[in-house]
Amino acid sequence: MLFLSFLWITQGNSQNDSIPTNQIELLNSEYKDFVTVNNTIYAISQNSVLVAIDLKEDKHTIIKKDINAIAKKSNNDILFGSKEGEIFIINKKQKIKKIDEVDAEIFSILINPKDEYVIYSSKSIYYNGKDYIPKKETIFYGKLRVKYTGNQLIKPDYIYLDKMNFVWFAYNEGEWGGNVCFFDLNKKEFIYDKWLRLDDDVKYLDENDYFEKLNKKFPELIKVTEKDTVYKYPYNSSISSVTKGVAYNNTGDLFITSSGGGHTMLYATKNDFHYYVNGTIVKILKEEKDYYKSCFDQEILEDEKYKIAFERNFMGFKNKDRELRENILTENEINKLGPITFNQFDNKLYFFSTKGFYILDNLDCTFSKKLFFSPPLTCKSQYERDYCLHLNVVKFEFISEKEIIYLTKNNGIGYYNGERIKYFR
Repeated sequence: MLFLSFLWITQGNSQNDSIPTNQIELLNSEYKDFVTVNNTIYAISQNSVLVAIDLKEDKHTIIKKDINAIAKKSNNDILFGSKEGEIFIINKKQKIKKIDEVDAEIFSILINPKDEYVIYSSKSIYYNGKDYIPKKETIFYGKLRVKYTGNQLIKPDYIYLDKMNFVWFAYNEGEWGGNVCFFDLNKKEFIYDKWLRLDDDVKYLDENDYFEKLNKKFPELIKVTEKDTVYKYPYNSSISSVTKGVAYNNTGDLFITSSGGGHTMLYATKNDFHYYVNGTIVKILKEEKDYYKSCFDQEILEDEKYKIAFERNFMGFKNKDRELRENILTENEINKLGPITFNQFDNKLYFFSTKGFYILDNLDCTFSKKLFFSPPLTCKSQYERDYCLHLNVVKFEFISEKEIIYLTKNNGIGYYNGERIKYFR
C-alpha cells in the first residue's frame, strides 16, 4: 500500500548517531545556493534573500532581497544577481556596488579562469557586455511537453563553466532522456549536440564500418592514436544530462558524477525490501592539445554482496535467479550518487551519496572509495515509507582540511568540523 502523504524520515546509522548535532534557526528557511569566504557563508534562501552567516558566532546579516544567483571571484569578491537583472559585487569590506545589468531574470553567475563573470538569464548568455542567444527550437527553450516551443530560455538542471571556457547546460528529461549543450566562450559558439553520429536510417556492415565512416565525416573532431581514439573536447566526452557534480583534481583531470534519469531501476522483493543503487563517475583526461578521452565507473556505489544478484545490462538483470535476490536483500539498499568536490587542503576528491560523504581514490581508470563521515539528514519522501530516492545534499565545499560546508534540501546548510555538526536554517 502506498502512503499519499509526505513523510519525514531521518537517514541515520551508527556513525552519524554518534556525531553531536545542533540546529541553529536563522531565517527558518532552506537555501538555494552558497559560497564561502573564510568563516562566512554567503547564502541565498528559498525566498531569495541573500544573507551572510558567521560560522563562529552563529549569527546572520541580511544583505539584499530578491537575489537569484551568486558566485565568488578568486580574490574573494562576491558577485550576485537579482530577479530584475541587476548585478552587484560585495568586497571584503562588505561594501555593495552595482556593476552591470541585463534586461532579463538572472538564473546563474559563472566565473571563468580569467575572473570574468558570465551571466545566464532568461534571455541570453551575457559575457563582456554582449548577449549570445541560442537558436530557437532547441532544448534551451523548453523540455518534455513544451519542448523547444518557449520564447524565453529555461534553467538547466545543471550548469557549469570549465577551465577550457565551455559553459555546460545539462537538461534532464527523465525517461525521455535529455541533452547536454555547450557554449564556447572563446569562439562565441553554441554546441547543441555533443555526440558524433551518422544517419540512423543507413545500414552499416559492423562497428568498424560505422567508425570508419564516422571518422571520415568528422576528421577534425576524431583522432586515432597508437593507443587510443581521442575526441576534440567536448565531443563524445560522456558528460551526462543527469550530472550532479564536477571537479578537477590537482593534475587537471576532470571528474563528473551523475545519477538518475530514465535508465534507473527500483527493485522490490516479496518481503518489501527495496534495491536502488545508481551512480556513475566519469574521468576525462587530456591526451594532447584540445583532444581528450574518458573512462567511467558505474559500480562505485555497489556493495560486493549485491553485485552478483543485481548486476545489470541494457536487457535487465544479468542473473535471472530471482530467488537469489529475494534471499540476499534483507534490508533496504538505497544509494544514489550526488555532487563531487576537490579538497585543496589535502589534494583529495570527495563525493556525496545517500550513505554519506566519501573520499574517492583513483588510479588511472580504477576507482575506490572510503567513508569520510555520514551526517544525519532529514528526507522528505512521497509515496515511500522507510527510504527516499532524492538527494539531500546538492553541493559542498571545504574551508579547511576537515571543515566542510554542505547544502541540503531539508536541513538548511550543514557545517562539519571533524567533531560536530551545525545546521543553519
